Amino acid sequence: MAFYLKHAIREINAVYLLEGQDREDAETQGGEYLGHVAGNDYACQWFGPFDTREEALASDYAWVE
Repeated sequence: MAFYLKHAIREINAVYLLEGQDREDAETQGGEYLGHVAGNDYACQWFGPFDTREEALASDYAWVE
């Protein structure tokens, strides 16, 4: 059996509370960060096949922050 690495792109939407006379005015304000909500997966990158789990984990594609 082969091993693969998958980089999934996930949209993360930051949520801010903004105040203004109208939207354009509110967009000029810094706003208060409330948190984030996860969006949809849009695309993936696949890497492999790797012969072993160790080989997959040793590849540059397995690096995460």
